[in-house]
Amino acid sequence: MIMLHFVSGAIWIFLINRNLDQISARNQWTKYFTYLLIFNLVWYSIIWYPSALVVLGSIIILTCGWEWWIAISKTQGRIWLLAGFMAAAIGFWSFLHMAASDILFAFFLVMLFDGASQIAGQLLGKHSLLPKISPNKTIEGLIGGTLITLGSALLVKHSFSMEWNEVILKGLMVITFALAGDLMASFVKRRANLVTFGRLLPGHGGFLDRFDSLIMAGSLTSLLGFLNVLW
Repeated sequence: MIMLHFVSGAIWIFLINRNLDQISARNQWTKYFTYLLIFNLVWYSIIWYPSALVVLGSIIILTCGWEWWIAISKTQGRIWLLAGFMAAAIGFWSFLHMAASDILFAFFLVMLFDGASQIAGQLLGKHSLLPKISPNKTIEGLIGGTLITLGSALLVKHSFSMEWNEVILKGLMVITFALAGDLMASFVKRRANLVTFGRLLPGHGGFLDRFDSLIMAGSLTSLLGFLNVLW
């Protein structure tokens, strides 16, 4: 299922690139292969090397925290923005220590939603979602990404030992928080007059440009797990 999505994604990128100039097309492929590398690195760390996942997660938190501070230092209300990131980072750290099945489910949804919504937006997007915050995001991309993500999750629900209603409920919550993390990062970039948070990841920008959704969605997943223990 996962590799099928990557293969189909490559096909769609090929079709999209036919209408782009050479530099833009090359950037699309750079972003795709960086995305593929990151996905496999994290995915197999979750399954085979949990300790490596914690190391990777720590690098993500520290690097994203530094990028976030550099960005918000140029804006007003940075204390509240810093506190918000710290809360999300603590939740994400807790997420890294959850059961592998919970981590895999959230990670699968976030990465699939990110890729599917971008491709759907490039192919079908006509109406901006929030043009003042994130001009490139479209309503069509959001709908397409959500449908593809939930549909794919339902097809593999038994791998996560979930019923269809649980998949939809948790899936919608993860998608909502993933989108919220992305939009919050875009909001800060606009206020700080930045295009990206950095240049560490080819085709993506900074670590925050790639992991903003995962940090927020992971934080939510850890919160849900905590509440489930209490209930």
